[in-house]
Amino acid sequence: MLQSLSIKNYVIIDELTVEFGEGLNILTGETGAGKSIIIYALGLILGDRANTSVIRKNAETCELTAVFNIKNLPKIKKLLNETGIHSEDSLIIKREITSDSKTKCFINGTFSTLKMLQAIGDALVDIHGQNEHQALIKVENQRDMLDSYGNLEVLSAEVRDTFEKFTALKNQLDDLKNSEKDHLQKLDLYKYQLKEIEGAKLSETDETDLESEYNRLNNAEKLFNYAQEIYSLLYDTEGAAIETLGKARKLMENLSAIDNSNSAELKNISTILDETKAISDTFLRYKENIEFSPKRLEEVINKIELIKNMKRKYAPNIKEILEYADYINKQINFFEKSDENTARMEKELKILKSKLNKLSLELSEKRMISAKRLSKEIEKELSELGMAKSKFFIIVEREIGPDGNYSFNSYGIDNIEYEISTNVGEELKPLKMVASGGEMSRTMLAIKTVLAKADKTPTLIFDEIDAGVSGPMGQVVGKKLKMLSKNHQILCITHLPQLAAFSTTHFFISKSEKDDKTITSVVKLDESKKTDEISRMLGGEKSTETSLKHAKELIKQTK
Repeated sequence: MLQSLSIKNYVIIDELTVEFGEGLNILTGETGAGKSIIIYALGLILGDRANTSVIRKNAETCELTAVFNIKNLPKIKKLLNETGIHSEDSLIIKREITSDSKTKCFINGTFSTLKMLQAIGDALVDIHGQNEHQALIKVENQRDMLDSYGNLEVLSAEVRDTFEKFTALKNQLDDLKNSEKDHLQKLDLYKYQLKEIEGAKLSETDETDLESEYNRLNNAEKLFNYAQEIYSLLYDTEGAAIETLGKARKLMENLSAIDNSNSAELKNISTILDETKAISDTFLRYKENIEFSPKRLEEVINKIELIKNMKRKYAPNIKEILEYADYINKQINFFEKSDENTARMEKELKILKSKLNKLSLELSEKRMISAKRLSKEIEKELSELGMAKSKFFIIVEREIGPDGNYSFNSYGIDNIEYEISTNVGEELKPLKMVASGGEMSRTMLAIKTVLAKADKTPTLIFDEIDAGVSGPMGQVVGKKLKMLSKNHQILCITHLPQLAAFSTTHFFISKSEKDDKTITSVVKLDESKKTDEISRMLGGEKSTETSLKHAKELIKQTK
């Protein structure tokens, strides 16, 4: 239930807070005072798109906040918990719109997305605006309302999911059949490419190893001479480092025999002598292992050129070349098994078609049953709304394709349309052909009244649903809304005193000018003030004794 709505710097509203009650909340006031603006503000809080034009003149930011009681709404709590938003018995939604076209959304203090607001809004509030009939005459909306009434949303979703799978698989199969020639050409190309890549015997370490080997083979003579000279200087010439170090060690031994204060240096030079011998041995082995092989050098050069060619043809590096080889190998397996794949896909398609046919027929049959029941209930409501001669019928017609079979779609096989006849002797016509605004308003209320009985949305909002309705009929509409308010919180904007008299809570919206600014205010009326307001609605600018008496009588009749 909507507990309160706070609005700051929105259109002509400077700042106000409205605290709503349970049951039927009626909003009245002069034209242009801002009644509908309040409803539009709530729509923004619940995810409607906004622009900077809603920000009050000379203000930088528009702030809108709504507080809901969700104590008995486990669906909302679950939705909040799934998105990591802390959930208690109160839900606070805040939206800020700034002059630089930025908008921020918060749910219980946590930053949220517009999509999340819309999901929560759909579960919390159902707004029926002045142009609601435009949505009502759309065939897709009529179908959705019928499915909602018959609790067929799950079955309808299953039909839609099965149709999408069927369509995707059929397109895939058609592509496979239509491109058979193309596949054969690709198969030959892929086989050639795979043979070439596999024949190259590539590995991801090839390039680095080959470059190193090429450098060694191409510079073998230089490497040999360098190693030979190093070995000679360290070990294999007269006056070599190891000979000189040996002489120095001998002298240090003689010195230490007399004065051992330099024994540490003697130990160090022994270590150096051993390391020098080890180094000279290393370069001796190195030069002995240098490979002088023009044949191997030619093989390495050819392999490097092969890799460069493969990179030009297939991918910029060996890793991606090998990945491409894996891809075309899978494609080859797929193409070579195309007959097998076709047979498998045709079998799956047949199963899906059978399932789609079964589900669509089941949905169609349930829609027909629901349509008859809903038509009767709407007729009954229309009769109570002063349209006793009206006939209402929901057509559920199965669509047949050119081949004589059912024509499937994402919504099944049914074409659905609401038809009505408002006068005796008139043929049933599509709802969109109903000319009278009053008749359309009452028809919409009848439909919404029936649907609301099964609707779990806690708050329903009616913005001037009484448009085109006369005074006496307003009393009938008021009774309907009062009945709805037993299971829903109702917010209703009205100009009819006969309807307003049924309010559980009554708000008066007015506007005034202060400091060259238009100010909208909302006042919750007590019983006395409510009587005065209904008297004003009956008598015009000023209440009269007659209008006041009439107002009291209207209110009395609602008890």
